[in-house]
Amino acid sequence: MNCKNCGAELSEGAVFCGNCGMKTEPEQTVYEAPVQEFNQEIHNDYQEQGSYVPPVMPEYPSEPVVPIEKPNTVLWIVLAAVEIFTCCQLTGIVSLIFAILGHVAADKGDFAEAEKKIKTAKTWFWVGLVLGLVFIIAYFVLVAVGVAAGITEEFLYY
Repeated sequence: MNCKNCGAELSEGAVFCGNCGMKTEPEQTVYEAPVQEFNQEIHNDYQEQGSYVPPVMPEYPSEPVVPIEKPNTVLWIVLAAVEIFTCCQLTGIVSLIFAILGHVAADKGDFAEAEKKIKTAKTWFWVGLVLGLVFIIAYFVLVAVGVAAGITEEFLYY
C-alpha cells in the first residue's frame, strides 16, 4: 500500500506515513453485487407482450362476512316493551332503543350492524330481567320476615 499524499510505500498496519506524516486511511473492501443470469425466455416473453406485466396477486374479500338472514328484531322489541311494563323500566327502555336501532339497520340491509344492536338489546334485557327477579325475591323475603316477626299489613302501609 502507498501513501495517498506522497506516494511512499507504507508498512502493513501503519497509521501514519513515515515520509510525510500524513494519516493513512485503511483500505476499504469493495463488495460487488452478485451477478444474476440473464434468462432469454423470460426476456422474450416480455418483448412479445410489449410491456411489463406484474404477477397476479390473489384477491381476498375486503369486507367482513355478513350474515345472510335478517335477524329477528321484532321479538326483542316486544320483549323490551314487556320488560318496561312489568319489572325494570330503565333497562327495558335501553333494551328497546337498541332493538329499534337493530330493526332500522336490518331494514336498510346492514345485517352485521343489526346483529350488534340486537346483541346489545339482549344483554340489557337479561340484565333487567335478573334485576327484576332479585327485587321480587327480596320483596317476598322481607314480607315473609315481617309476617314472621308479627308485623301486620296495617303497619306496612302506614
